[in-house]
Amino acid sequence: MSSVIALFKIVPDDTLIRITQTGLDLNVPYKISTYDKNAIEEAVRMKEKYSLKAMGITAGVTDRKSIREALAMGLDEVVAIEMREMDIQTTAENIAEQVKGLSPKLIIGGETTTDSSGGVFIPYLASLLNYPIITYVKSLTLIEDKVRAERNLTSFTQTVESELPAIVSVVGEINTPRIPGVKQILESQKKPVKTINSTAIPKVKITAITPYTIQRKKVVIEGKMDEAVDKLLQYLKGEGVL
Repeated sequence: MSSVIALFKIVPDDTLIRITQTGLDLNVPYKISTYDKNAIEEAVRMKEKYSLKAMGITAGVTDRKSIREALAMGLDEVVAIEMREMDIQTTAENIAEQVKGLSPKLIIGGETTTDSSGGVFIPYLASLLNYPIITYVKSLTLIEDKVRAERNLTSFTQTVESELPAIVSVVGEINTPRIPGVKQILESQKKPVKTINSTAIPKVKITAITPYTIQRKKVVIEGKMDEAVDKLLQYLKGEGVL
């Protein structure tokens, strides 16, 4: 059976990360990166529409709760590559090795991840696999041995086609990820998860994470409107803004 692969990354829940005096508090629960959920949803829709096997590959943190969520959404199987340290190159090389053994019809990933926002991983992986790539995809259709995609290029929509196999990166508007029910959550516990331990050493390592902060002056200008405007203008001139 032909397959479609959804790539997803498990990241710290960015809505719960707090800035502390010493940096960032990353001791928060994990979640599937936002756009990667769209990738999973689209792979499952491809499975349902074209009778494909929907597989998932994740690399880095292999949080079991997040993997079970991906399976509960409808993936049939997940390959989890454990990597203590990772960069784009080593991650792509590890995933490419797994993809070559699966020979999928289509690979779907998110346009970017919520932890790094790099947006270069999918093109790099496509280069390693020598697959054609389509980015910023907001709709997908398979037509025999081709994929047709609509690309969101902000001010206009571009429709393109490519031979298969191919790799695409999707934007959030492509779908609304489903929320699994109790039945799907229970069934996910029976689905296979293949775990691989990677010893690859990244060439680029994160040495520090420093939050970007703004120190506000908290100046309050009071008085009637005309007086307040004059005071504001004088203050801005004093600050060299005007």
